[in-house]
Amino acid sequence: MSKKLDNEDKILLKRIKKGFWFFVVIALALIIRLSYLCICKYEFYTAKIENQSTQKVNLSSGRGIIYDRNNKPLTDTEKTKVIVIPKSTITENYKNINKIKEATGLDENDIFEAVQKQIDSQLIEIEVANLEQDNIDKLKEINVIVDEKTNRYGSNNLLSHTIGYINKTDGDGVSGIEKSMDSELKSSNEKYISVFKAGDLGSRNGLNLVEGSVSRVYNNDKNLKLTIDSTIQKKVENIVDKEENPTAIIISDVETGEILAMSSRPNFNQNKIEDSLNKTDGQLQNRAIGAIYPPGSVFKIAVLFAALENKVITNSTYYYNCTGSEQINTKEKLNCNNLSGHGIQTLAQVFANSCNTAFYDIAKKIGKDEIYKAIKTLHLNKKIDIGLDEEVDSNIPNKISLSNLSIGQGSLGITPLQINQMTQIIANNGLYRPLYIYDSIVDSSMNQIKKLSISKDNELISPYICTQIKQFMIGVSQTGTAKKLSDLEGGCGVKTGTAESSVNNTKVSHGWITGFYPKENPKYTITVLVEGTEKSSKSAIPIFKDICNSINK
Repeated sequence: MSKKLDNEDKILLKRIKKGFWFFVVIALALIIRLSYLCICKYEFYTAKIENQSTQKVNLSSGRGIIYDRNNKPLTDTEKTKVIVIPKSTITENYKNINKIKEATGLDENDIFEAVQKQIDSQLIEIEVANLEQDNIDKLKEINVIVDEKTNRYGSNNLLSHTIGYINKTDGDGVSGIEKSMDSELKSSNEKYISVFKAGDLGSRNGLNLVEGSVSRVYNNDKNLKLTIDSTIQKKVENIVDKEENPTAIIISDVETGEILAMSSRPNFNQNKIEDSLNKTDGQLQNRAIGAIYPPGSVFKIAVLFAALENKVITNSTYYYNCTGSEQINTKEKLNCNNLSGHGIQTLAQVFANSCNTAFYDIAKKIGKDEIYKAIKTLHLNKKIDIGLDEEVDSNIPNKISLSNLSIGQGSLGITPLQINQMTQIIANNGLYRPLYIYDSIVDSSMNQIKKLSISKDNELISPYICTQIKQFMIGVSQTGTAKKLSDLEGGCGVKTGTAESSVNNTKVSHGWITGFYPKENPKYTITVLVEGTEKSSKSAIPIFKDICNSINK
């Protein structure tokens, strides 16, 4: 009998243990599930609860304002006057409609149309013209709120490709700074009118809103400050808007590496993105950072740097007799840009005239390996990484003919931003300062919350050689391929380029110019690209000149 009891006790004990562990597993599963809901889904369910109990009329995008270097807003600059009407104000008292019409100048159709469009809302928003104070007071008497609504983007679409745009549905950043800095910009600078809904009990009693629950909410805790100078940016955009061909422009501060202006054309309307989505002209593409082009003769800066760095030539000892072409092999011949030949030239003349055959001769003396080292030294081998998702890497192929490499042609592909960085190094006498566009996160009083510009080790790259190249670049603007700049006030140093490419199987030429301005103690590094099209290929020199004249005023 006792043995039987012992067995029953053991069975019972096992069952208790199994039950205990089963309970533990269930409890752990519940704890994990609750933790997931509380932590991971907190914002989701909080938003759902809030949406069920409250209604908001947003008076802003709810995103931090983007400012330029001088604390001028680049977003949230345009405002419209709106009235916000509790629906019960006009549905339960027809006399109030007459009061609204009298105070605002709206007619009944305007009001009824707004109600129909917002039929599920308890707060009706209507845009109105500016109101006198006595009319505002009359509207307040019937619980109509008068306020301003801030539009995220202005009608001028300044710096549009760099700023990017947001999704109208959820307010998330889709491109440009809006996307790359979404976590910093979102849920800041909120401005809305909020009201508590009465719920089921209120519905049974004929109520829609909790009396006295309408309130205004404003906050502005985080904004973004850029290195962009909006005055320079406006001048640049006014200039390129006159050009029919697609363009890309970068202007940076020689000494600091701060990006002062960045433009891409054709432009797009940030308020009407749908108009650009199906266009084939690349309206939404930021050509300054998101497209690579054969650099053409502006790449000769890198070839010249490699030659001087390796001491294979000097200005006092190098001479070259250009006959207009040079036979590379039995099948291939390299033509100079002057088919009749430049004749005997010094190194300074070779650079000023952008002589192709001379640079092929120089490249043979250097060798490919040393040119690739110069590419790396001048930071052409990888993207600059200014913090925009659209920025792309350059294409520096391992297999490229020396003749193409020497003149920046073939499969070589570099962004305008990278060309500007190379030019900044030369203009700054070999002191490399990484280009950047983000300055800091600031509060509503423009006090700095967080510094965003990352301090990197500055590289010093052969100041003597860079100074020589600067002098050669000044020569280009005085007697060379850019001699149209010889009368520019303050002077400049540049390198021009014509890059062969194709569009729809039609040969085109992209026009390049990159340089510094003014020639003494340069302040600006300016890079301009004008794309060739099936209709025309153009020089970038006139735009460069207009920019220098404009920013000098």
